[in-house]
Amino acid sequence: MEKIYPFLIALAVLILLYIMWCLIEPFFLVSDKAVLKKSNKINNNDINIKKLPFIPEGASDPDFRFFFFSDIHAEWCPVTAKRVCESIREMNDKSPLDAVIFGGDLISRSSRAAKGYKYLNEVSACCKELGIPFYGITGNHDAKLEDAAGSSGYISLDNEVMPLTSSRTGRSASLAGIPDSGTRKLEWPPMPHCDANNPVILVAHDPDALIHIEPEKRPDFMLAGHLHGGQMKFPFKAEFYILRSKDQLPKKGVVQGAYDINGTVTFVSRGLGCGVMPFRFLSVPEVSVVEICL
Repeated sequence: MEKIYPFLIALAVLILLYIMWCLIEPFFLVSDKAVLKKSNKINNNDINIKKLPFIPEGASDPDFRFFFFSDIHAEWCPVTAKRVCESIREMNDKSPLDAVIFGGDLISRSSRAAKGYKYLNEVSACCKELGIPFYGITGNHDAKLEDAAGSSGYISLDNEVMPLTSSRTGRSASLAGIPDSGTRKLEWPPMPHCDANNPVILVAHDPDALIHIEPEKRPDFMLAGHLHGGQMKFPFKAEFYILRSKDQLPKKGVVQGAYDINGTVTFVSRGLGCGVMPFRFLSVPEVSVVEICL
């Protein structure tokens, strides 16, 4: 019995360190950059996924430059709106941003919506000060809120299409949005009607929305969140079978970062806050500059 004591003590220390790190990691913030270059679309029902490599700073000449963040879950989000605004200013100073885009889930519970509204209104004020349009989409936890966009200060992309013209190259694109239907009864809205002559950039909270769009209507680009990068990394991606059993793309390897999914070039954010539990492990909160090359 005495021989097992050191093992038990070591195990207890490791568990304590693990829990401490899970509580500390949500306070960090990483500013990432993703470069999405147009690909050739594949119009079939099969799901072909290719992880895209990192493109170094200065290696792109984008048509559009977006600041993208998602999944605040304001009840437990140690990353403050002030820090997000500081990142927006910093990235806009490097090169002007065409838009700031919120990918959904401002809260986890509808009863705490006011906290999420306050958070996004701070971001909205920052965008107005800088003269940058601020767009957003409804996440699954926001579906019950009556007017999240109006209360938060962003322009809703729910079932909408916004025309874009690049100030850099003069090229045109369509910015479209698909809202999430909620946490219980999943329904997938159809793809909004877009100009067939323009590349389409879709914002959808849940990346699984893509596989429910008719192949010939799938967008050229997609920005999404929802997955929190796994939030709690477990061996063999167990978190997506235990905590997110309904999500399909994570089981095929789509978790965080840039992917080519049947020719739709996709970026999935790790998000900012914590969902079910106030923990993160190997999934540091992030805000991202997404550069689109048409």
